[in-house]
Amino acid sequence: MKKKIRLKKTVKRKFLLFVILAVIMAGLIVGELTIGRRKINDPAVERLEAKISETTTQEETQEETTEEETTEETTVPETVPETTASAPPVTASAADFNNPQTVDPNSGNWELTLVNAGHKLPDGYVPSLANAISGSSVQLDSRVAKAYQEMYDAAKKDGCILTPYAGYCSVSRQNDNYNRKVNYYKNQGLSDDDAAAKARTFILPGGYSEQNLGLSMDIVSASSDFASTKEFSWLVKNAQDYGFILRYPENKTDKTGMNYQPWHWRYVGKEAAKAMNKSGQCLEEYLGAA
Repeated sequence: MKKKIRLKKTVKRKFLLFVILAVIMAGLIVGELTIGRRKINDPAVERLEAKISETTTQEETQEETTEEETTEETTVPETVPETTASAPPVTASAADFNNPQTVDPNSGNWELTLVNAGHKLPDGYVPSLANAISGSSVQLDSRVAKAYQEMYDAAKKDGCILTPYAGYCSVSRQNDNYNRKVNYYKNQGLSDDDAAAKARTFILPGGYSEQNLGLSMDIVSASSDFASTKEFSWLVKNAQDYGFILRYPENKTDKTGMNYQPWHWRYVGKEAAKAMNKSGQCLEEYLGAA
């Protein structure tokens, strides 16, 4: 009988302890929630959160700006000389793309393949590629890489560094770059057609671009004004000897449909390069396509 009484008392004590512990735990939980709510409603904390949000927004905006700047460098390197501003304006008609001629980049005169608004590459075309120079990941058509390496080495002996900046580009990436350029002008208030027309004076859609052909190189020195550098002067004087020409001259914008691009040099073979240098013709004129 005594054992039963002691057992009952023990159970009661444990039950009371359990209740007390439950009450204490409930109080702690409620307290934490209350503290949490106070923290959330604390003006100082709210100001801190607002500042964090503002900083995050600024960082995201900066990332978007950086991406746009990178795109600009990829498609139109920031080497435009001051003289570009005085060059005649260029307009590209959408009609140029209505009935394009598909070219054969593997023909007998492959080095003279014309790619522009009216002449496009076959769908799915990808050239055989090779690094433009030893140690660089920038690539060219393998038939041209050797010539570029020779020109690079010769220029280096004269104290000029013809840094390979942008060579071959895939069609899909070219389209991405082109669309970003169009959107850039649309965001400036231009209509869809006007934005596309203006974009095409700097960069052409995938399949219409020499970057997809693999025969041209955007060459950039350490200077931001490539046209005033010794590298540019060296190229003007010597590039023909290695089969390269200035693809988009300042005085031929009406023939090429593209703005002046002193950094963009195209392989056409030594014979054609020397002939164009002597006559002053651009590629369109030389081929009778202007």
